[in-house]
Amino acid sequence: MLAQTKRIFFLCCTAIILAWFHTTAMAAVVDLPDGSKLDLSAPCPVCTMKVETSSLGPAAVVFTDGKVVGFDTAGDLFRYVLEADKHTVDAKNIKNVFITEYGTKNFVDGKKAFFVVGSDLQGSMGPEIAGFSKKEDAESFKTEHKGKSVVSYSQITLEDLKSKKKMLKMQH
Repeated sequence: MLAQTKRIFFLCCTAIILAWFHTTAMAAVVDLPDGSKLDLSAPCPVCTMKVETSSLGPAAVVFTDGKVVGFDTAGDLFRYVLEADKHTVDAKNIKNVFITEYGTKNFVDGKKAFFVVGSDLQGSMGPEIAGFSKKEDAESFKTEHKGKSVVSYSQITLEDLKSKKKMLKMQH
């Protein structure tokens, strides 16, 4: 009787652990609007931080061959695309770009979005940009957060992604 109870206990614990692993693994993948899957457990290729659903939300590039590359923020997505040679990427093979819309947490088409640059928005790696599906939402955010301008996907430059504050050099 004791052996049977131990066996049942062992099977129950095993089932619970397997269910937990399955749930955890499933939570690490999110669906993108085009049906692609974004793996949140992979590191961001720009900053090497884990791609997570942080307060700013992840972003993704989908290539013509189906490969999906995730980023922890829209700013890193732009650093990747704008410095494609540095990341050994052919930007011509980008099929879709998705960003998390600021405030809604929904993925939107990054190529159709409106972005606020030069605002007081900060991410874990410094200044960030906020993306919106509607221009009026971007304009409101720009006013509320002291933004420099509202721009389209094709208007963003690396300069827009740099900190406006002087960085102190470390003494060695």
